[in-house]
Amino acid sequence: MKSLQVLAIYLLLLPSVESHAGLININVFDKSGLSSTQADFFDKAVNFWESTLIATQKNINVDMQIKATAPAIDGQGGILGQAGPRGGTFYDGGVYVTQGIMEFDTADLGALETNGTLFDVIVHEMAHVIGFGTIWGLFDNLYVQDSGEYLGKYALAMYREEFDADATFVPVDIVSRVGTKNSHWDENWAGGGSDIMTGFLEGSTKVSNTTLAAFADIGYIVKLNDGRIIGVSAPATFSLFLMFGAFLLRLKKS
Repeated sequence: MKSLQVLAIYLLLLPSVESHAGLININVFDKSGLSSTQADFFDKAVNFWESTLIATQKNINVDMQIKATAPAIDGQGGILGQAGPRGGTFYDGGVYVTQGIMEFDTADLGALETNGTLFDVIVHEMAHVIGFGTIWGLFDNLYVQDSGEYLGKYALAMYREEFDADATFVPVDIVSRVGTKNSHWDENWAGGGSDIMTGFLEGSTKVSNTTLAAFADIGYIVKLNDGRIIGVSAPATFSLFLMFGAFLLRLKKS
């Protein structure tokens, strides 16, 4: 209910898109292997994304169901887990994810919680489920695999505003291992390695407007850090189910 109230407020500010905007709901279920405090971090991450992605640009309601679990994978360190979409609603030119998984090695969760980075990790992986780096190839003119050049108009505009006025693309990691390359901002981009959607966990993080704007490129109406709203209306849709590949996630070794 809270997310619906927030949505209504923003739609009043956006009369030009009100008739085309769809509602967004994110639900995390299962949660096997998670402690109560760890499960709370998932709820907080849902609140973050529901307050940032305030509507869809299409007249489609998104009810995103994410299965979250904490099995034993390979012990502490190494592979942290996997996260990604598992199904979606397709429309002419794109897709909204409706199903996904988030799987974390139970041995790593306690350490992440203790050092204060678990929330950031969950926000990061939930971003991949929603579509950051995982569905770019299903949209026209966003990203060509292995090019290292993200071309989405909203993120590129914010990158020029925040970091590099002369940029012709947003740099994407193409040098790391599979599971990190082609799905994160480049570690050496002008936004710095602390952005939450670079590929490695390195201390404190931030969420840049460039990162948030990338979700407008995949069909969401987005509230930026400074309160601005970006996103446009677009045409009608049809539904389809698709299986997506998962992305391995790794902790950076010191």
